[in-house]
Amino acid sequence: MIERKKTYSLLYVDLDGTFLKTDILWEQLIILLRSPIRFMGALFSFMKGKAAFKAYCLTNAGIPDISILPIHDEVLRIISDHHTQGVKIILATASMHEIALEVKRIYPIIDDCIGSSSLINMKGKVKAIAIVEHALGREFAYIGNDHADIPIWDKAHEVMYVGASPSITSHIMRSYSTATIIDPGKKTGIIEYIHLMRLYQWVKNTLVFIPALLAHMMNIEIFTSLTLTFIVFGLLASSVYVMNDLLDLHSDRMHPRKKYRPMASGQITIPVGIALYAFLLIISVLSAFIFLPFNVIFVLAIYFAVTSFYSMYGKKIAILDVMLLAGLYTLRLIAGAQAANVVLSEWLMGFSMFFFLSLAFVKRYSELIAQKDELDQLPGRGYGTKDSIMLLTAGLSSAMLSIMVLALYINSDAVRKLYEFPAYIWLICPAILTWLLQMWLIAHRGRMNDDPIISMAKTPVTYFVLTVIIFTIWFAT
Repeated sequence: MIERKKTYSLLYVDLDGTFLKTDILWEQLIILLRSPIRFMGALFSFMKGKAAFKAYCLTNAGIPDISILPIHDEVLRIISDHHTQGVKIILATASMHEIALEVKRIYPIIDDCIGSSSLINMKGKVKAIAIVEHALGREFAYIGNDHADIPIWDKAHEVMYVGASPSITSHIMRSYSTATIIDPGKKTGIIEYIHLMRLYQWVKNTLVFIPALLAHMMNIEIFTSLTLTFIVFGLLASSVYVMNDLLDLHSDRMHPRKKYRPMASGQITIPVGIALYAFLLIISVLSAFIFLPFNVIFVLAIYFAVTSFYSMYGKKIAILDVMLLAGLYTLRLIAGAQAANVVLSEWLMGFSMFFFLSLAFVKRYSELIAQKDELDQLPGRGYGTKDSIMLLTAGLSSAMLSIMVLALYINSDAVRKLYEFPAYIWLICPAILTWLLQMWLIAHRGRMNDDPIISMAKTPVTYFVLTVIIFTIWFAT
């Protein structure tokens, strides 16, 4: 960026997409999503005009926590440089004036502010007129990020643009003699979208293959059906992960690691996130109806309903949240059994119930351990740091119960029918127990990532245990 000598005394700065990497109005709509009645009220208020719509959102959603919203560091640096040189900084935003005042309170470097009211939407030509009247004939510079800012740039002595739109950049370089293009920062690439979709979480969907493998009923037809189930489950789960990130923006921004997620950090905007959610959901639904039998579609519908409830409400209710998480794992097994047309063993259901419950408890426990010195309450969850002992006890108890069910299964007639040398299967018990205890040890030491499956995939003990299980089943067969 080329610095030019400042011959103006006022610098007007846009808020949404310029100073902030996000848009306040979209942030408020996400808050309203948790209350369907208020959200519908917002849609009706939109019919009265943009100003009335913004006033409704302010009244019913309030002002988001400005202090944790992602900002453009380069814009802040430019503002600070101007402030140091005696240039007055005025926030000129289409957001409500009350929001502008809150931003001014959080960032004292801002001297004054202009914002919308319940009658006037301060955008485009309206904002341009307001700025000219506020400037009282003095020369000013303006920092903006959108086509709507062109009427303001037309009046400004210095033009500053935050963004990388070819059409806006071309217009600025062609129309203004003094213009500065401000780099918006890291470009959003395929990696950010992959991270937002949580493709690495698709490893959980391999559970759909388990019922057929344990029943020794795998052929090309069944494998094809299970592979399609795996893909559709992945697309549906990814849509829910995107929705989860949308609903969790506030709590994610307060988390030491989650605040770097694509939407929490502002790398991917809320409208793009909503569009991606809708696209993934539509593709998964269409694929399910084209490729999968009705009984599998029914399980997918239950999964979507449960995980949507979990994302919006369930995760905030202590104990119920871990029950729901464990149930979502088990639904993958049920979907796999339905796709392969095999009977799901009651032993496998019993084992999975306690095994996945232990995984759910360790997820919450690791989150508490990671923030025990920073916060008393886990953001967006129903647990405080004092609950860690209870989660540890319940999680380890669930782990032991899963091994007990597995031991009882090994001693059942079902195993004798499936395996020629069933005694070898006993080796699986200490192998899985070792894996579970190692997982809990890593969590207790505060070294676990947010998801236990992903964390354990990075440890050698996981592959050792998998090797033992595979060879044990092979020898037993």
